[in-house]
Amino acid sequence: MNLLVIRSIEARILMGITMFVGIMILVGWVAINEEARMQAFVRQHTGRSIERGAELYASLCSECHGEDGYGAGDRAPGLNNPHLFGFDPVGEQTVAITTANRTLVRLTEDTEKLLAEFTAAENPPGADRQDEILAQLDELEAQIAEQQAQIDTAVAERVAVLETLDTAVDNGLFPLWDSVVDIETTGDDEVEIFFNSNGTRLTQVGWAGDLHGYIVTTLIHGRPGSARVYPNSTGMAAWSQTAGGPLRQDQIEDLAAYIINWDKGANWTSEDFLAVAQYGKPLADGSLPSEPPPPPAGDNVAGILARWAEMEIVGSPATGELLYDAEFGCTDCHRNGASAPDTVGTVARIRTERLTLPQFASYTIEEYIVESITRPGDFVVDGYSSGLMPANFGARMTDQQLADIVAYLLTQA
Repeated sequence: MNLLVIRSIEARILMGITMFVGIMILVGWVAINEEARMQAFVRQHTGRSIERGAELYASLCSECHGEDGYGAGDRAPGLNNPHLFGFDPVGEQTVAITTANRTLVRLTEDTEKLLAEFTAAENPPGADRQDEILAQLDELEAQIAEQQAQIDTAVAERVAVLETLDTAVDNGLFPLWDSVVDIETTGDDEVEIFFNSNGTRLTQVGWAGDLHGYIVTTLIHGRPGSARVYPNSTGMAAWSQTAGGPLRQDQIEDLAAYIINWDKGANWTSEDFLAVAQYGKPLADGSLPSEPPPPPAGDNVAGILARWAEMEIVGSPATGELLYDAEFGCTDCHRNGASAPDTVGTVARIRTERLTLPQFASYTIEEYIVESITRPGDFVVDGYSSGLMPANFGARMTDQQLADIVAYLLTQA
């Protein structure tokens, strides 16, 4: 006992407690700051990767794609390019027009119901009810005029924006532009279909993955057909060692990081479109699709189901799973109930929970799923936030794609 530094048992207990508390504070401090430390590490790693990619790009890619990534000498498409990064120059106006049109449909339906009630021969409304109906019709007429004014304004704004892109169109942006060149008179549905099919490089080539995957895959395998697309091109080589090229996989990733670093997000401008010397072609051989894309399913649930019955549209669960996972990214939020109800058990929950609610008393499971996808804001499941699920799936999906996804979800008992 004489050899102990702290002889008192009480003092040793106090020292042990103090050291334990100190260690817990230290561990807590490290845990609190670990995320920031890791984020800083990721930024440093990404920064170094971009720097290495810049050196590779300057020595291997700039001759054809341009020093600043705008394309050069009609040899290859520009990569510093808002079209490649998915920026829609008229996205805001198109959303405004689509939203107002949907509201117009609802207001028109309400108007028709009131007029039917007002003119009912078998059960005519009383005088007081007639006055109420007339007042409601006046209010609906004012709302319809307001929505139409919003559409007219958005259409005018869209025309003004697109008129600034004439030079970019001449350089290859929107190669099917002639199909909607009369933007003031072309139907809104046709314009929306056009931008859904040509608005970004990934939709133009039918790529179902993300931009990183598209760039890496292109770097690995090259673009043999590009020699037939650009007059001065010798064809993009396969750069990866796995495909007979000179670059390791880490160098491929560095190049991809440098290219992706050009993305300005929502800050692209018309000037950025005009700076691109040449845009990517829709197909490897330079040809253009001869048939217009199929129309979107829309968000009229009854109309969708009626079309499926009339046109005998049957969904494929296997295709639906691919669309659900990769094409539309539904799994990202629905896997394990991360940000939305879990995919697994979809049918059971609809049958035992959702369809027991008064507003869904007459619904089928299929009808509920279609409405949930095309009109997600109409009903939000308790425990989840409104507005998280995109409201434009009806405009992005064809009838067949929607039917395939519904067929897949019906397998999730």
